[in-house]
Amino acid sequence: YSDAPFSGKVSFEEKFGVPGSVEWAINWTPLRDGFLNSYTNTVPTPEGGTHEAGFWAAILKGIRAYGERINNKKSAQITREDLTVGGCALLSIFIREPSFVGQTKDRLSTEEAARWVENSVRDHFDTWLASDTKSAGAILDFLVLRAEERLRRKQEKETQRKSATKKLRLPGKLTDCTAKSREGTELFIVEGDSAGGSAKGARNRENQALLPLKGKILNVLGAASNKLGQNAEINDLCEALGVSMGTKFNVDDLRYDKIIIMTDADVDGAHIASLLMTFFFTQMRPLIDQGHLYLACPPLYRLNQGAKRMYVSNDAEKEIWMEKGLGGKGKIDVQRFKGLGEMDAKDLKETTMDPKTRKLIRVTIDEDEPGETSDLVERLMGKKPELRFQYIQENARFVEELDL
Repeated sequence: YSDAPFSGKVSFEEKFGVPGSVEWAINWTPLRDGFLNSYTNTVPTPEGGTHEAGFWAAILKGIRAYGERINNKKSAQITREDLTVGGCALLSIFIREPSFVGQTKDRLSTEEAARWVENSVRDHFDTWLASDTKSAGAILDFLVLRAEERLRRKQEKETQRKSATKKLRLPGKLTDCTAKSREGTELFIVEGDSAGGSAKGARNRENQALLPLKGKILNVLGAASNKLGQNAEINDLCEALGVSMGTKFNVDDLRYDKIIIMTDADVDGAHIASLLMTFFFTQMRPLIDQGHLYLACPPLYRLNQGAKRMYVSNDAEKEIWMEKGLGGKGKIDVQRFKGLGEMDAKDLKETTMDPKTRKLIRVTIDEDEPGETSDLVERLMGKKPELRFQYIQENARFVEELDL
């Protein structure tokens, strides 16, 4: 929508008096699949972070302000979601001592980066829009159209969800969200009421729902259909999701956008997650195929050293930080979370439930080798223990860390 992309480079030293810089380029295409590839000190940040938040804030505020200046009232309904549809962007920043979420450095968490990037990009974007009114008008029209399409879809889904909810008998232990449409909603499946209690305080009431399950659900692999129908936990799960099982499953009836399995970061939690994934794989396969199923990644430890705090997910990562130190004063205090119920709402929100800081694993099936996935599920979760024993013998040598 522009002959040349909106691009630029700004020195933080000149603008804010701190070392560093930001460089970017963005343009929009009619294709629906946009992208933003971001980097911090040349290291890719595939999960984004504060620099991406600042970049999108600058673009959103800039295009809205331009629309207001030319008296386009519809520009006010543009959201960040509309910007990413067809928006193709590159963003690179250089800063000293960047902070990341977790050990993998996939998401930048340096708070100041959002302000530095937003202010730098916004100033240039305002000037660019004013100097190239042809491109600015084309981009604004495109984004307004995307916003109108989004609002229309939202209205249609609200109508569908209202009518579906009226027909459903939702389980009493479900803590539902207030959103009227499925778009952007999340259902967290948690183990037990204690975890559900912490999660209630950590959730976003608008779009995050909770369903606590009692203990380990039935291993559905090889179970008779009448046994599935008589299982209370499975019935509650189906009712909360708004769908049926097996051949009667219809992904369009799904009441939530993301289904997130949130179990303890230990062996029992992994077993419960395995049982749930087996259920979804055998009874609701399209839910996985269309990208609705996720695993939450709660931490196993919280490390404190003075005012510094760090969450880690395994013993190996803990030992790295115990040797390295967190940069605070005094010795490192270690707290092991035996379960989600031991985490307070603040811990759970910051590490596992807040989209800005959490990490999710999307459950996928290898499209090239779907048969291998079916065989693996049968070996690990089926009724033949000799197949599991054989699998352990074949793969034991690859295990580096064992939680017994």
